[in-house]
Amino acid sequence: MRFAFAAPRSNIPTMRRAFLYLCLLLALPAWAGEEMLDGRTAVIIDGDTVAFGHERVRIINIEAPGISEPDCEREEIFALRSRQRLAELITAGPVRIERTGRDTIGRTLGRLFLEDGRDVAAILVAEGLAVTWYEGPEAKESRRRHWCG
Repeated sequence: MRFAFAAPRSNIPTMRRAFLYLCLLLALPAWAGEEMLDGRTAVIIDGDTVAFGHERVRIINIEAPGISEPDCEREEIFALRSRQRLAELITAGPVRIERTGRDTIGRTLGRLFLEDGRDVAAILVAEGLAVTWYEGPEAKESRRRHWCG
């Protein structure tokens, strides 16, 4: 006589699978690659960060002056100017995004291009409203000197 032992069915594999699908779904906006977005719906956070719906996008390779905690009055003025210029550029129409990943606080990292193909970051840097991003304490001090003199 044979007895078949059937272990109680567990929902753990199903739960794991559901969790993985949820993670993939949440990560999709950051890894979806290239996409056209309606710039008219964008919310401009500061000179290098834009929100499209629930997705916050940090423009890579540039640093705009800080709005929330400026080091000096001049930086605050440039922060407002860079945010205004970014708004003018982005909200004029369609924007192409090239997503490259996420940063440590969950924002999508990417490049933004206008309908005519111009790189938004390059425009801001050329107009003196952002600087090229470099890592490290010396770079941070250099940015502070750039904005505050």
